[in-house]
Amino acid sequence: MIEYLDRLRAPIGPAVICLGFFDGVHLGHKAIVDVGLDTARQMMLPLYVHSYDRSPASLIRKGNEPSELTTIQEKDRLLSNMGADLLVISRFDEALMRMPGEAFVRQVLLEKLQARHLVVGFDHRFGYRGGTGTDELTALCHSLGLGLSVVPAVKTADGQVISSTAIRQALARGDWQAAEQMLGRPPDDKMKNLGRSLDSGEQEAKKGGRGLA
Repeated sequence: MIEYLDRLRAPIGPAVICLGFFDGVHLGHKAIVDVGLDTARQMMLPLYVHSYDRSPASLIRKGNEPSELTTIQEKDRLLSNMGADLLVISRFDEALMRMPGEAFVRQVLLEKLQARHLVVGFDHRFGYRGGTGTDELTALCHSLGLGLSVVPAVKTADGQVISSTAIRQALARGDWQAAEQMLGRPPDDKMKNLGRSLDSGEQEAKKGGRGLA
């Protein structure tokens, strides 16, 4: 089930909330959801996943943002299958981009969603210019009496840290097996087509003398 934050007429919750963009809904994301589920069961609360209607990079790095691996509807289906009760979507606009991390926690997570415990990945950052990472969030949650779990990196058998970026790279080189190892499922036709388009873009960049480190 999807709930758009700007359509809420009253606060919802209380809940345990996983934070992130969850592009691709891969095994790293599953680890976050699994921790959220365990915590939600212990606290006897529902599990929400908070995400955005578009990649923050689409506004922060206009014209240079990565292609998205999954739509909101696909995320909802995959996250629901993992056990999440609700996917909450914030519209990522100029105002949200400029909102400090502490304001986001107070105004969105506490006031609107009545968060009781947060779950984030080890490298999660949010707030204006990514100013709030896990260290800042730990201190903030402690001051607010809010629970927090930070989930460590999940790696493949060969030591690759699983991330949406690593999946895009695997797709771009046509390595469907590597992508599957990180996704926990075979890449669908849309992802394979995305990989082919990414590879074509890289080849064109090289021909034009661009894309050199």
